[in-house]
Amino acid sequence: MEAAKIIRKSFKFRIYPSRAQTLILENTLDLCRELYNAALQERRDAWNLNETSISYFDQQNQLPEIKKIREDLKSVYSQVLCDVLKRCEKSFDGFFRRAKLKQKAGFPRFKGESGFDSFCYAQSGFSLDENKLKLSKIGKIKVKLSREIIGKVKTCTIKREVGKWFVVFSVETFAEILPKTKEQIGIDAGIENFITLSDGTQIENFRFFERTQKKLRVAQRTVSRRKKYSNSWKKAKTQVSKIHAKIRNQRNDFQHKISTNLVKDFDLIAIEKLNISGMSKGIFSKQIHDVAWSNFFSMLRYKAECADKKLVEVNPNGTSQTCICGERVEKKLNIRTHHCDKCGYKNHRDIVSAQVILKLGLGHSLKDLTYLSRESVSLESPLKTATV
Repeated sequence: MEAAKIIRKSFKFRIYPSRAQTLILENTLDLCRELYNAALQERRDAWNLNETSISYFDQQNQLPEIKKIREDLKSVYSQVLCDVLKRCEKSFDGFFRRAKLKQKAGFPRFKGESGFDSFCYAQSGFSLDENKLKLSKIGKIKVKLSREIIGKVKTCTIKREVGKWFVVFSVETFAEILPKTKEQIGIDAGIENFITLSDGTQIENFRFFERTQKKLRVAQRTVSRRKKYSNSWKKAKTQVSKIHAKIRNQRNDFQHKISTNLVKDFDLIAIEKLNISGMSKGIFSKQIHDVAWSNFFSMLRYKAECADKKLVEVNPNGTSQTCICGERVEKKLNIRTHHCDKCGYKNHRDIVSAQVILKLGLGHSLKDLTYLSRESVSLESPLKTATV
């Protein structure tokens, strides 16, 4: 019997610090940000002046001496400070990796007040006692455990999001292998509908950003009318952030439910390998960002891997212009019905695309779809609309 796979999962919960604890948390963030910027500056200066590279261990060994000069750093747990230096090194590692791959590298930048919103207890310094989270140098904070933590907790990250505080536990646990269903599905991503399945199911695109756009415009107009950096400007800016956070939470909840159901119901899921960054530069850029295919496909990937299900990515070229019989049927974007003169198959164009994607996912080529005939697919497949 194959050994169960060990995976990393995150559990995120809301915490409710007191007013005094909130001040400590904010001060910790400020000190961590200051240390990050200082570590970044030291690395830049060392290279610009002497062409010398500084490692994480070089900077970590300086911490005791720094604490003698900056006694306020003693109020921050030592492993939290080490994790800040590790984060700085990871940003440089990512920069060099992208540069080596000849991608847009993006040199590490200094963090502003709004750009540094978390700190991490990497190994120790935290414990959980029922509904109380104990943090070294901070104290006990009330936490709302909305679900059971399954696995061994490895790290504890404190995060600030739009004025609210959260704790994120990263745990090691065994992957939950779901029972096999022997079912297969193809998925066509779209804007008219969020996704269309090869069995005829179409899941509505809820357009979370578009529905909230009017409210967002009003909030953004308020920001532009306030004096920059004034208290009223900061409050108006926070309101804009809250609206964006709600859109993000609604979208994530929607996509988590759909991806979970798909992984439970099907053993093989075929999707298109879309160049989303390239597509988002066109006339439908706003709609593509709103639908967030990349985020949804990422959910499908890791959930399928954890559940021992198979996710196949196929080349999207020609999937919307090909019939299930293999005949090329060219259609403009405004033509929503597929009708093949060769075999007579008629259906919604997105359903046909999903069926073609499934067959490609099973290893067939576009020229090898002729076996899928009238006997295997109904010429008038029923259209089903899924509800979430």
